Amino acid sequence: MPISRASLAEALSVEQNRRRYILLFVSYITSAIMLVLGLRHLLSEDYLLQFILFGCAFSFLLNAAWFHASQQLETACLVEGVLVAAFVTGLVVHGGFESTALYWVFPFPPILYGLLGRKRGTWLNLALLLTLAVVLYGPDLGQAQYRAAESSRFLASLLTLILACGINEHFRERSHHSMDLLQRSKDNQANTDALTGLANRRFLDQSMPHYLQQQPELLLPMALILVDLDHFKHINDSFGHAEGDKVLQQIARLFRSKLRQPDIACRYGGEEFLLLLPHTQLSDATRVAEKIRQSVAQQRFLPQHPELVITCSFGVAVLSGSDDFDEALRQADQLMYQAKADGRNLVRS
Repeated sequence: MPISRASLAEALSVEQNRRRYILLFVSYITSAIMLVLGLRHLLSEDYLLQFILFGCAFSFLLNAAWFHASQQLETACLVEGVLVAAFVTGLVVHGGFESTALYWVFPFPPILYGLLGRKRGTWLNLALLLTLAVVLYGPDLGQAQYRAAESSRFLASLLTLILACGINEHFRERSHHSMDLLQRSKDNQANTDALTGLANRRFLDQSMPHYLQQQPELLLPMALILVDLDHFKHINDSFGHAEGDKVLQQIARLFRSKLRQPDIACRYGGEEFLLLLPHTQLSDATRVAEKIRQSVAQQRFLPQHPELVITCSFGVAVLSGSDDFDEALRQADQLMYQAKADGRNLVRS
């Protein structure tokens, strides 16, 4: 029963917004800084540094522009992460202005985690650390030269930063996941009938309209089958409310056994139930209602009272538009009362 989809979608939206803001912040702020630094060195003869600075700025801006046009957040973040790693490596190889490149590395490990998440962020950060270690301690291929003490302290500091950021990201994800599970659990409890375990009236009034507006293609056309137990007051009066509750629980289990996985069974009122069948036409829904009617009439829900025969009256309608739920429910209700007026234990559609 997809009761918690709304909270899950909201959680995913918050996470996407977080990554989107990081992506755009890195793109625009880094580009602005690199453009300013590039312009300061424009008159120098250090063409490689100019290429790195201007290339970084325009690459980040191009990726941001592509993201705005495509809205492909996952791909844009991955490209941004690769650009960050390439820029940092290129800057350290060159040395930067007066060999200050190492200082510019430290802002980027948390940025990589923010863009890529814990797993991919860890792999890219460790790959960056290894690459920089090779640059600093590998063979002299024309890269900038740093003092040995400076290189070792830089790598130790960078490793510490990566580990700290990784630990923080790990527990941030766990906390986020735990809060999401808690919220989904609260939603399930608020939207579930305590006696039968089916969706309740709150789900129908608050969650179902949201699903119909946000994802109509997953539901429509949707059949509504309103079910009312015939003479249920007689069961409570004759055998007690505890036995009546047992009947309701067994009826709920029967509904679940007869419906498909995407279908939703709801307790609509005291002894009224509403069955929601996505992507179902009226003729198919009527056949489903008839099979359930026969199963209910044939089953003895209270074995200690074999003389008790329980029947149900059914009203079947179909919802075609996302704004017509109340109208379709009204039609199903009228048809159910028509079935009762015609003698009960009937299906009307």
